Formats: sequence, C-alpha cells, structure tokens
Amino acid sequence: MYLLRHALNRRFSSLRSTGHNIRPKNCHRRFKFAAFSAISGSLGALTYLLYNQYSSLGNNELSQGHFTSYRISNKHIIDENHFLMELTPLIDQKINLWKLLGSEKMWSVQVKQPQIMVVRNYTPLPLIFNKATGAIELLKDGQFAGGKLLFYLKSYEHGEVARWLQQMQENEIVELRGPYIEYELPKLERESKRSRDFLLTAIDEEIQEEKYKFQPFDIAMYTAGTGIVTALQLMLTESPFRGTIDLFHSCKDFTELGPLMPLILKLERYKRLRLHLFESSHEPSRELRLTRMLKETSTPFPYQGSVVFREMTYNNVRPVLALVCGPDSFISSIASPKLSPYQGPVGGILEKKGWTSDNLFKLS
Repeated sequence: MYLLRHALNRRFSSLRSTGHNIRPKNCHRRFKFAAFSAISGSLGALTYLLYNQYSSLGNNELSQGHFTSYRISNKHIIDENHFLMELTPLIDQKINLWKLLGSEKMWSVQVKQPQIMVVRNYTPLPLIFNKATGAIELLKDGQFAGGKLLFYLKSYEHGEVARWLQQMQENEIVELRGPYIEYELPKLERESKRSRDFLLTAIDEEIQEEKYKFQPFDIAMYTAGTGIVTALQLMLTESPFRGTIDLFHSCKDFTELGPLMPLILKLERYKRLRLHLFESSHEPSRELRLTRMLKETSTPFPYQGSVVFREMTYNNVRPVLALVCGPDSFISSIASPKLSPYQGPVGGILEKKGWTSDNLFKLS
C-alpha cells in the first residue's frame, strides 16, 4: 500500500475565477508514482508550459481566467431527460486539448448559467456530430475540430445548469472556462500510443497484438448516470488508457446512453473494458443490485511500478485503482460519502472488498 500511496498522482480542482493556467487550487493533495518519478516529468513544468500557452493566446482561447463563448452547434435528444450537446467555439481554438492532456488527465470545463450566475463542471468527449449522417464520430489523432466539445447530459429536477441547457436551442450561445483537472494518472514518457483505429470503422477487425515499453495497469470504475463520461474520456481520447477498465455502470436503462451505446459495446468487444451493467428497470431491487455488485467487485491488486512490458492481460483484469463517479447517494453506497473538498472515509462496497484511501478516489 505504501508504494501505491506514493504511486498515484492525484490532483483536486474546484471553482476558480482567476488565473490562466490549469493548476488546481491549493486544496489538492498530490501523490507521486515513486516508480515513475524519474520519467514522469515535473507537474510544475507542465503547469508553467500550459500557463505560457494559454496566456499568450489571449481571451479567445479556453482558459480558467475568463469565459469563452461557444455556440450550440448540435443537440441530440435521447429521451425526456438525457441529451447530447455539441458546442463549437465562436473563434477556432489553437490548442488541441485532447493531444495535450491525453488519457493521463481527467478533465472538465465549467458551464455558466448567466441568469443565476452559477457554474457547473461537465466532462467533454472527443466526439463530433456528422451533419450528413446525424451520427457521432470519434476525432482522429491530431484532430480537434477547432475546439468542438461534445457532452452527455441529464436534466435533473434540482440541476439548474443542466435544466437550462436542456431548454437551449441550436445556435444559442453558452460560455465555458477551463480545463479543470480532477485526477491525474502517471505519464510514461516515450511510451507508445495506443491505437483507436477500430473505433473509426464499422467493420469489426481482429484484435491486434499490443506491445508497450511498460506493463499497463488496470483500474476499476464505478459510474452512475452521466458519470460514465469519465470512463469514456479515458478510453476515447487520443492515446487512450492502455490498461483495461473494469466498468461497473448503474442506470435506469442502458438505452438512455443513446448513440454512446454502440461505442461502449465496441470498446467491450475489443477488450478495452469489462462491462458490469446494473439497470434498475430490469433489476428493481437496489439491495439485490448492490449484492451483485459486491460479488463481482475485485479486491485491489498491488501496483508493481514501471516494470518492463510482458503481455496484455485482457481476460485477467487486475485493478490497482478504483474511481467512483455519480450522484452523492451512489458514491455513498459504493465508497461512503465524499466530503468536498475532501475525500472522506472509505466505506460501502469497496471497503468490504479491501479498498482503502490509498487506492480509491471519489470524483466530483
């Protein structure tokens, strides 16, 4: 556990009204991958680099220091509560955030509701709408469509910003700021990029043999509702997460994911994730769902550090880290409440399986 405590590089972020860099506020804790310390680089140097990039481009570029105007370029209604929204900056962005942040940084942007001056964080996905076909498509490596961002959203009764967005029409203006990094995995310098080519074709291909410089590690993710976007961001972004994600997703019905469903099923076919689905419409008893989740949850495995690549362990997922994202009641059942801005104690299902604060993180 000591190695893992100093292995996971965690960064908390919260609302920030000034500044041009992407450094989180001082309330964060930071843990280094001890085994990676020689090759992971300095976070301070990264922040300084980003500061220079953002501040030199002026107020047109997305930044934490000001709000940038985006146009609702496409909106896809899935059901009465769920929808996809594509936002396009009024002035093309110069920084490719998907390439810059990669799969090591889990990030979001803040959307402002100007009528009540409230902001909420939402996690974007590297997808765009194809106007000709009406389908969503993955951005290819090196592409960022001038800064377009796509969001999977749900309108909640008490969610002021989401309800406002649901009422917005195409071509109306929304203001964003960010990006905000909430959690950071280690970056392996000179590591090979992981291909996403199978997601760019409708034809199923054989799983290609993958080889890397270092042995990938696996993580377990527990998501509910729109919280699944945190896992999708890791798996869809340029040079995606190299291990396997043991994904436990809770929802009313899988169909509420709309056009995201085929992507998730394809990621599972190509062994990028192992999906455990908990649908309340098909399994009404919350107690029985939690009992099954406990049964299917793995105990944590020790992190081995930056060992030389051996093989991909698609059929033997060995998670060294657990991430939880969803409504407060869901987080409480899985790992006990998050006491923002702090993590709070570990409880729930994950405590019963031996997970601790050394290898578990509750996302906002």
